[in-house]
Formats: sequence, structure tokens, C-alpha cells
Amino acid sequence: MIQRAKLFKSGMLVPAAVLAFSFFVSLVTPGQAAAQTGAAAASSLDLSGVWLGDGAGNNRALLLQPAMPLMQPWVKAKFNAQGVPTDPDPFLESCDPLGVPRVLLTNTPVKIVQTPAETVFLYERNHDFREVYTYGREHPKDPDPSWWGHSIGRWDGTTFVVDTVGFNDKTWVDWSGLPHTEALHVIERYQRLDHENMRLDITVDDPKAYTQSFTAKRMFKLKPWDIGEDICSRSDEQHFRQGIVQPATTGKK
Repeated sequence: MIQRAKLFKSGMLVPAAVLAFSFFVSLVTPGQAAAQTGAAAASSLDLSGVWLGDGAGNNRALLLQPAMPLMQPWVKAKFNAQGVPTDPDPFLESCDPLGVPRVLLTNTPVKIVQTPAETVFLYERNHDFREVYTYGREHPKDPDPSWWGHSIGRWDGTTFVVDTVGFNDKTWVDWSGLPHTEALHVIERYQRLDHENMRLDITVDDPKAYTQSFTAKRMFKLKPWDIGEDICSRSDEQHFRQGIVQPATTGKK
């Protein structure tokens, strides 16, 4: 009787344990899946960190290629007259801001800082920065033209959309020397594909300079860095020219 009782109790315990485990899994697994899904969604809405664009050197032809057939006659004439710059361009010599979208094509990192009211882009190059307002702020009706323009941002699903207007006409669209007017309108779409990879789609629209808008794409990698101090200084530029450029071109030291 004792042996039968042990077998009976043992037989009852096994299925009970299985049922209890199955019930536990049915309760926990959906919750864990929801938590993981929520975490993934949250991370896709977080662009914080230091990012570096792909490609070696500055991307000179990234926007040039799609823009070439769309140039207004005056833009084509101006571009053909100056050609693609090979020497340091006027902006690097004068330390003027690169502006948008040119700064997006550099080979230096950018640090993105998000707050409820704005997203700030801190560029290592010359320690420049941009503020993108994200609390429902609209563009001013008559913005004062500026180097960086006026930027507002919003989330479209998991894509952060930055809309910028109000530029002056003192910068280039890219590193190849593409000009633009004060009618320039740039839209950036940032999408975090996973923890380490982010995609940027750039749309450039300037009806006074190009017959239609054109686009480009660039990939960015998350880096375990902080941005350094890469200051464009007139004194440094002068020392560089006196110590390196002039001796190299004249053969004198």
C-alpha cells in the first residue's frame, strides 16, 4: 500500500508540475515579449550618442550626382566656372559654418542629445551646433536668413524628421561646391535601424536653383567616443599656410 501510494503521489505530481509550468510560461512569455518589443520601440526613438558617417573623406559627390541634371542655367554656369574645388575652399579658410546639408557629409562625428523640447546636434567640426525644436513649434513666417536656418523636428513612426528653412546663401549644398539660394529647404530623415546603425535620408529643395528636389542617403555608425575639439582657427590656418603650404609650393623654408 505504501509503495502504491508513493507511485500514485508521484504520478499526480508530474502532470501537476507540467501544468503549473505551462501556466507560468503562458503568463510570463507574453509579458516578456511585450517588454522586449517596448524596449526595441523605445531604442528606435532614441538617437542619443556619437555617430560617424560611412565613407572615407568628405562625401563630395553624394549630392552632386543627382543635382547635375537639375541645375538652373545660372547654377550650371556658376558651377562650371568654378569647378569642383581641390584646394581648401573659402569656408575652411574663413572658418565660416558649413551649413546644412553640407555638414551632414563630413568625415567628423556628431553627437545627438535629445530632450523633450528639442534635439541638439553637436558637430565635432568647429564645435558647431544646431537646435531642432520638437515641441510643436512652427517655422517663423519671415525668418531672418542664417547659416544654420530654422529647424523643427517630429517623429513619423520610428523616423525622426527634421525640417529646415531660413538659410542664407553663403554656404554650399555639399563639398563639390553646389550653390543654393535663400529658398533652400532641407528635410532630414533619421532612422535607427538597430543599436549601432542609423540611416539618414536627405532631401534638398531649392526652386530658385534647381528644377526639382533631389535626395541622397548616408549611413551612420554609433561610436563609443565623445566628440573632440576640432576648432577652425584663423591663427592655425595662417601657421599651416606659412609652415607647410608656402614651403611646399615655393620650395623654400
